[in-house]
Amino acid sequence: MEMLNDIEVILGARSAQEVWQHYVARLTELGFPNISYHAVRILEASCDRMLEDRVLLSSYPPRLMQELAALDLLESLPMHRWLTHNRGSESWDWMRRLRLAGRLTPQEERAADAFARYGHVAGYAVGMGDDVERVRAGVILGGAIGMRQDRLDALWAQHGRLVEALSRLAHLRISTLPHAEQECVLTLRQREVLECISVGRTTQEIAEILDVTPATVEKHLRLARKALGAKTTAQAILLAASRRQIFNSTAEPHGPGQGGHPSPARDGAPGLSARDQICAG
Repeated sequence: MEMLNDIEVILGARSAQEVWQHYVARLTELGFPNISYHAVRILEASCDRMLEDRVLLSSYPPRLMQELAALDLLESLPMHRWLTHNRGSESWDWMRRLRLAGRLTPQEERAADAFARYGHVAGYAVGMGDDVERVRAGVILGGAIGMRQDRLDALWAQHGRLVEALSRLAHLRISTLPHAEQECVLTLRQREVLECISVGRTTQEIAEILDVTPATVEKHLRLARKALGAKTTAQAILLAASRRQIFNSTAEPHGPGQGGHPSPARDGAPGLSARDQICAG
């Protein structure tokens, strides 16, 4: 019955943050309170240019994640290399074997040492592979501070299948929901003008539809590009669509400071990391 409740809660969630909070709470109950979820949405263009929209959610100590961000080590987290090439699950012993063989990069060793300084010396990785088209994702899991790998292995033997199933379900749902930092959330007007532009409306036509001036339409487009970190309106439409902020009934019709947004994690609370939070450029 618990799994049925998990399915109902996750499928019924209306934001990535709701999914994340439930997922963290359930894995904490199972003995895995420290979690780092990584996803990269790859957008390919005919010119072979690729845009990567990154998502990083973490319940690891914010100070640890801030330190890793400051040292530019977020791409070198324990097991990150394994996650980029594998689907399924693997323990941190894989990383230890590489280190003993001298095959970890200096950046990977520094990231692993940072985790160890905070008492995180054991864990598992769950790779999602291509469960969602054009999205590569994975989860790095850890037990309580100071827990050794053999004790975590015992927990995994008991709950590993459930942890993997919950991880995949959470990933599938997060990938369909809006995700953006407060400053990257579009206002209702910005969403409307982007949607109108994307279906071929001219500035003059949009002005008439919304009962505003063409200059106001241009202002909303300019602010939308700025919020999304886009250089052109076409790129803004692409990014807004990939982040589920337009043509999506679950997108919040609010701008910054108007409520309805996930907020960054406070110290000790599950939530977003210090850098590359729900929104990334």
